[in-house]
Amino acid sequence: MRDLIISLLIPAGLIWSLFSPSAAVIVLNWICFQRPYDFSWGLWNQLPVFQFALIATIASTVLRGKFRPRMPAVLVVYLLLFGWITLSATYAYRTDLAWEFWKVFVPPLIVTPIVMFATIHELSLLRAVIAVAAGGIGINAVKTSVSLTLHGGGQLTDQIAGFVGDNNVFGLVLCPVVAILLGLQSSLPQRRWLRILYALGVVFVMLCIVYTKSRGALISLVVILTLRSIFSRKPLRNLVVLAAFVGLATWLVPESYFSRLSTMRDLSADTSAMGRFENWELSLEEAQRFPFFGVGPNNHVRYNNNLQPGVQVRVAHSVYFQVLGENGYPALALYLLFVGLGLWSLLATWRDMIDVARRRPDLDWVRDLASWMTFGYVGYIIGSGFLNMLYIEFPWYVAFFGVMLRRLAREAALKPAPAEAPPAEAATGPGMQRDFRRPARRTAERRGQG
Repeated sequence: MRDLIISLLIPAGLIWSLFSPSAAVIVLNWICFQRPYDFSWGLWNQLPVFQFALIATIASTVLRGKFRPRMPAVLVVYLLLFGWITLSATYAYRTDLAWEFWKVFVPPLIVTPIVMFATIHELSLLRAVIAVAAGGIGINAVKTSVSLTLHGGGQLTDQIAGFVGDNNVFGLVLCPVVAILLGLQSSLPQRRWLRILYALGVVFVMLCIVYTKSRGALISLVVILTLRSIFSRKPLRNLVVLAAFVGLATWLVPESYFSRLSTMRDLSADTSAMGRFENWELSLEEAQRFPFFGVGPNNHVRYNNNLQPGVQVRVAHSVYFQVLGENGYPALALYLLFVGLGLWSLLATWRDMIDVARRRPDLDWVRDLASWMTFGYVGYIIGSGFLNMLYIEFPWYVAFFGVMLRRLAREAALKPAPAEAPPAEAATGPGMQRDFRRPARRTAERRGQG
């Protein structure tokens, strides 16, 4: 039944896209991140559904004058990075491997962000897009988590249906997904049953992270929740609650699910950890020998197998060493610049919206979302240091969504508040309340009040 419903929803969504530009953008994100065709009957599984959705989005928005290209700094840096990766493929150790990999992953990574920035111009549409993108991945996690729980638990070790990547990659991507879902909860309708069901879904997403047995993902999740507790109105209380929650989880969940964390006490005895260290060193050697273009995309394993047959060669097991070894020092500089711009934009949105939310309660969800997205992005930055993540889409879009959120929230704040909005003094909300603006700005405000 599920396969039949999805097989009908896909063409319905594509047809809907042709008649509504907003629907086209939402459907594109649904297909991009949830990958419903993986759950459909063979027909849609064999067709280029994503390309259909991309074409429908471009056509629908262009015909209605909604396609307005924008080139913010973060997108420019992003395109420069993938331009450099293209050059790296040209000068790769094995150009056939590099170009085969490039053709599959890079074109959609280049085109789709350009389309996103050109078609998302309303704050309400951006909120829907973020909800669909994170919610699509979250639904896949809930389905997987519930299924494993009903069967007494289990470990995810293989390819995840509806997502590209192994259990470790899936677990890490779920960390910013959890953060976004928690950030969106303040925008839910005030219905108790809906909020309870939503919270239960988030719990199952977290449980799915546990099922991956990914140490990097678990560390990232703890970082996210710890940052949230520290920057809340009552940090000490929330840190105690978080510690109690972690203790309860370790008691309820079988010890085997956290057994891999214990290996971090003695990394020399952990073959997986030692394999990471070895491949980080190999990536550094690649960059030292080929500093400008590295050995080329998807060439790390092949290059080192041929050069050092006695070494345990795996993937680079770090997005930073992956970029460095396969694409060179300029690519790493561009990647770090992109990460920095994305994080700065999220922090700036959070800071700006602290004041705005006090006088515009209808926008307090932006403050909550920006804060949670910041925590989620920090968690990803830390966790990706242990995994190959360069060609996984969703983490890039956390930064893109943050840049869009800042611009559209500023525009919305300049418009009159909705007539039904409550008085400004009622805007307390569950979001971040700590004012971390610049001291000079606070001093100026005090003088003005005096």
